Amino acid sequence: MAENASLFDTSNFEPSHPLYSKANHRLLGKLKSETGSVGPRKFVGLRAKMYSLHVPANKEQSKIRAKGIKKSHVKKNVRHEHFLNTIKMQQSVSRFRAFRSHKHVLQTVEINKRCLNAFDDKCYILEDGVATLSYGHKSLRHE
Repeated sequence: MAENASLFDTSNFEPSHPLYSKANHRLLGKLKSETGSVGPRKFVGLRAKMYSLHVPANKEQSKIRAKGIKKSHVKKNVRHEHFLNTIKMQQSVSRFRAFRSHKHVLQTVEINKRCLNAFDDKCYILEDGVATLSYGHKSLRHE
């Protein structure tokens, strides 16, 4: 990473870190580490915009992202272990309450929603269960 320091924004690293620099702070096109100078130990990516970065040394730098689910529900209820279990079970369901307006009448409704789902509708999963190819790939046309 030191050889290509001009490609990275390392402003979120600890100031005592040897790669710390404010030179590329908030510049477009520069790569930035989501966890700062501490590397994640585990990563589970279920699909686009649904992933978990686990940093055991610092819980604050662990990231859990689940698009379409309320942030408060994700923060209180979803853990890295749930992402690991979802790979085996395919999906999990969450239940939460929300305010909805229908014909200018406010209501509190309870919503059951698929929270974590490992089904990727943009990629074809190969027989090993890990490797993927995009739909339309040249090697899929023969199958």
